[in-house]
Parts: sequence; structure tokens; C-alpha cells
Amino acid sequence: MNINVTLLFYLGIFCLGIAFLASNGFAENLHKPDLQKRLLGADENTEGSILKKTDVRSNINDQQVKPSQRPVYTPPFLGAPSANRLIGMAVRGIDHEDLLLSVLTPEHTGLTSHAQPVFYWYLSKPVPKSYQFIEFVLSSDKSTTPVLRTRLDKPSKGGIQKIPLADYNISLIPEVEYRWSIALVSDANARSLDIVSSGNVKLAKPNKVLETSLQAVSIAQHPAIFAQAGLWYEAMTSLVNQVEKQPENLTHTQNLAALLEQAGLQEIVTHMNNNAISMGIVDKQK
Repeated sequence: MNINVTLLFYLGIFCLGIAFLASNGFAENLHKPDLQKRLLGADENTEGSILKKTDVRSNINDQQVKPSQRPVYTPPFLGAPSANRLIGMAVRGIDHEDLLLSVLTPEHTGLTSHAQPVFYWYLSKPVPKSYQFIEFVLSSDKSTTPVLRTRLDKPSKGGIQKIPLADYNISLIPEVEYRWSIALVSDANARSLDIVSSGNVKLAKPNKVLETSLQAVSIAQHPAIFAQAGLWYEAMTSLVNQVEKQPENLTHTQNLAALLEQAGLQEIVTHMNNNAISMGIVDKQK
């Protein structure tokens, strides 16, 4: 009997409390966001933080849709690093002062996706008369006999020179490492006096993902894609072509200079800037 009375007493108290809360709009306030956050123990900045993260993610997506035109070279992983590039310089006598010869390759083996790539090299000024000829040699690690040995026409002036391998009807074999060199020969009977610069090249396996990426963007963006894929020779060729087509466009010139600097060729870029030498290809003198 006493227990039932007690239960009825507390039940009456409970009903009175509900009626009081309802009269003060508790049910309506319960649905307000600020009250929900307090009840759930949420931080006052939670909503703002989520919006900020969403905004940042949106910006990143925008950047991915519109990739930068500036090439960023990503060296391929080819095992233990090695310094394969050789730069030649000569300071013997007045006739040779400031003569700089360099292949335009990275210090490691540069990759190409083309069986007949274009090789680029730099000569700071016309070849002095004391040099008899310029020699281009292409050799592979599979043979002691050069794949190609030929003489080149002397450039009419200093600057970037090119050697299209297709001109010699020679194609690289995949996964074979080649070394190519340029030599200024002053005495054919004393080759130790040569000024020589050399670099390495290897034909990479076909990449379908790369082909798809190239098809999805404009030609202007190809250098950046080639550079990111670690294809040095294609990055160089596409940038040089842009400079040749639009020599007045400073963006193309700056992109080419940036690529050379990323390969450790700052000395070449500095020399060209100091001597007002164009980034375009030099016409040959027959």
C-alpha cells in the first residue's frame, strides 16, 4: 500500500515537470543547431572546420583539373645513382677562351619513349678554326663497336644544337643503355686533345597511361607531362619546339631554362643569359 502511494507521488512530479518544460518551448529549442551541439558535446568550430576542409579539397581538385604549365622533372628510378654526364671545357690559348661544350642531359641516364629521339647539345660559340671537325658517337652497352660514328656540320654560332637520330636511320632498342658523345677534334692523330661531352639514353617501355594523359590535354601541356613521367628527351623536344614556334613567348623560354636547371645544367643557362644567346636551335653551317 505504501509503495503504490510513493509511485503515484513521483509519477505526479514527473508529469508536472513535463508540463513545465513544454510551456517554455523545450521541444522546439531541441531542434536548434546550437543546442544540439551543446547537448552532443560538439566544438563550436566543428562546422566551420568541416567547411574549411571542404573548401581546401575543392581547391586541390581545381588545381588537378588545370595542371601547371611549368615542367617539373621527376628523375626515373634506375637503381644506384651515377654521374653519367660529362661536360667539356677548353681554356687553352686565346682562341679557346670561354669555349663550353655540353650535352643537354641529366646527370643520370635520360629516358625516351621514342626509338629515334632528338639529342640536344650546347656550344658556347662557333668552333675555333684550330678544331678540324666535330664528331658524334653513339654506342651501346651491348657492343664495343659504336652504333654510329659520324662528323657533324660546324654550327654557324653558339647556342643549342640538335641531332635527330632519324636522320641516320637508326633506332634504339628497348631497355638497352646507350651513350652518346660530342667531341671537338683538333688533331685526328691525338685524340687525347679532344674536348668531349657525353650523356646516356635508354628507350623506355610503352606506357598506355602516359598516352592517355597526353590525349586528354593540349599540346602546350605536353612538356609538363613528359617531365613528370621522367621522359627527359621528350620533355626537351616538346619545349624546344614551343620555343621555335613562338620565340617571343617568354613562358616557353623560361620553361626550357627551368628544365635545364632541374637537370643540373645551371651553368649552361647562366652562360646563355649572360651572353644573350637564344634558346632556339642554331642553324648549321654546311
